[in-house]
Amino acid sequence: MANWKLINNDPEKDLSSIGALFETSKIKKMYDISELYPTKVIKQLGINSERYSVKLADPEKFTVSEILRMAYIFNIDPNLILNVIQVETEKKIINKLAQHKNKNTK
Repeated sequence: MANWKLINNDPEKDLSSIGALFETSKIKKMYDISELYPTKVIKQLGINSERYSVKLADPEKFTVSEILRMAYIFNIDPNLILNVIQVETEKKIINKLAQHKNKNTK
């Protein structure tokens, strides 16, 4: 992955606090941020609240642009967000593959 060079020199403190949670690995699932300043995050991302909730519950639906915007507004490297999404998505994929394997072996 590329190094993140875009730094928000004037981040909102409350949104930076979400970034700090990513940086300290306190965010394990994207839905963990659902109650953290959702109105501000939604406004900055330019999506509606329903779509935001759907994407937090199913994070592989976030676009690259949305992930980059989140990284900018949280003032963090986007890889921190991608890592959370990757772990969450891998679990879903492994479960689906196991279900298909079990279905095909019966």
